[in-house]
Amino acid sequence: MAEPGGNALISVFDKTGIVDFAGGIHELGWNIYGSGGTAKQIGEAGIPVTDIAELVGGKAILGHKVVTLSREVGAALLADLNDADEMAEMERNNLITIEMVVQDPYPLEEAIAKPDATPASVLAATDIGGPTLLREIAKGARILSELGTQGRIVLSVAEQRQMVLEWLQAGKPDEAEFIRLLAARAVYEVARYTGIEAQYWNGDEVSITVARKVADTKYGENPQQVKAALYADNRVNIDPLGLGEFKHVKGWELSYINETDIYRLRQTSARIAAGFERNFSEVPPMAVGVKHGNACGAGVAETHSEAVKKMLEGDTRAIFGGVIMINGEIDAEVARVLMTHMMDGEDNRLLDGVIGASVTDEALELLSRKKLRVVINPALGNLNEQSLDKNRQKRFVGDAVLEQDANMFVLDFAADHMDQYGDLTNQQKRDLVLAWGVGSTSNSNTITIAKEGMIIGNGVGQQDRVGAGQLALSRTTIELPEFEDEGDSLIMKVRLDKKKLEGAVAYSDSFFPFADGPSLLVRAGIKAFLATWNTEAHKEILKEIHELGASVAMMPDKIGRGFFGH
Repeated sequence: MAEPGGNALISVFDKTGIVDFAGGIHELGWNIYGSGGTAKQIGEAGIPVTDIAELVGGKAILGHKVVTLSREVGAALLADLNDADEMAEMERNNLITIEMVVQDPYPLEEAIAKPDATPASVLAATDIGGPTLLREIAKGARILSELGTQGRIVLSVAEQRQMVLEWLQAGKPDEAEFIRLLAARAVYEVARYTGIEAQYWNGDEVSITVARKVADTKYGENPQQVKAALYADNRVNIDPLGLGEFKHVKGWELSYINETDIYRLRQTSARIAAGFERNFSEVPPMAVGVKHGNACGAGVAETHSEAVKKMLEGDTRAIFGGVIMINGEIDAEVARVLMTHMMDGEDNRLLDGVIGASVTDEALELLSRKKLRVVINPALGNLNEQSLDKNRQKRFVGDAVLEQDANMFVLDFAADHMDQYGDLTNQQKRDLVLAWGVGSTSNSNTITIAKEGMIIGNGVGQQDRVGAGQLALSRTTIELPEFEDEGDSLIMKVRLDKKKLEGAVAYSDSFFPFADGPSLLVRAGIKAFLATWNTEAHKEILKEIHELGASVAMMPDKIGRGFFGH
């Protein structure tokens, strides 16, 4: 006969807080069964516990592979506690009921991630009984909670233990809904676990995505797309820069577009950091600003406030309403620069959000005056080559999924695959690294122009490379274009600032098929190029550019092409 609280089965890999939990439910009248090491740890703490093996025949068998996989445990979890006939059948067969399961399977992803992992070691680490327990208790819990009668309780992750204990101590408020959510989480954890298993054994023959809601967004890309949220599960291939690791600390709630901007900012910032670490053995303070996912400004400098100034000066018009990321603390000086640099009078710049490794109280007060979104992630304070997104890239296209390896290429001027026409100064190399980091994480086709540690023009998403170059050049000026009528034609004139462009560098995310695109850039004042080649003809085009007075660094298209975001 169960104690007043019921029978609880505890069998966990992650034993965080398990003794306190077991002690807490024991005080509430629960009778505890445990499995193997869990039972031993609870018992050594002086808490009454019965080894579940005694319930299923006296001992575990097959090297502890079979313990809870039994008729006795299955019936204990699935019997309808409110069905008199089923309860009578349980009594005739001398079977107990179990009203709570605390179980988390062995972390299969850790076994897979081990450097010496083999199919045999992964198979040995694959938990069968644990996920089965969760499915059994979750079904029993749902049956009962949906009927509004006594329900079973299932804990499937360590983080639930304190919360459930407090709920029990409070008298089980909103019991049916609480139990339903616990059961749903358990089914999710089983899906996640079996998904990891399926992915390992099937390799690239299957694509499995299992994620849970991290945060709601007000709506999707447009207000009419009402149901939208961020879903993530960063426990698989744990990524400290995953979206679920960014903490919203102040300002308006994050929107769907804010989340996509954070993702894109992470891609760009990490790639810039990787390029500087590889080529110069240091990562400078940097600031990147985006609008609609593409960088509209970026700067590197000796301090974060100076980097922010460069980022803003690159395109003061485009950054209006943008989101900024820095690889360090957001302090009062950074906040003041963000809001007032190059602004007339007392006007504050309109921004959508700022993201950094941390934020000071003074900066938070300054930024809060306009309810500016403030987001932090400590991992931003140590951006380097290891910060590149290593996850396989997925894109949902209707009811199908496109999937590809992560792009781990890092620009390296010293690599064997690099060729060069003419000399590059150290500043030109630094500017090309900055332009490469921005251009290779902007929607292609892209040409990106940089000078003295700042992006001054980013021509993204064009169908031809000449158009990308023209757009990049047009972004270097804040003057609006002029229009003139000539009969049936309307001519748009853009006045370029030659002083601003003179000595700048340009990056192209793929090869130039003809000389017209780079020739346009050289005439505007570009003095150094980074591009790829695919044929000897493309090499000749780059050689022609060098003969026009610009230095050229180039690499094979199959190694260094920077297409992104198609």
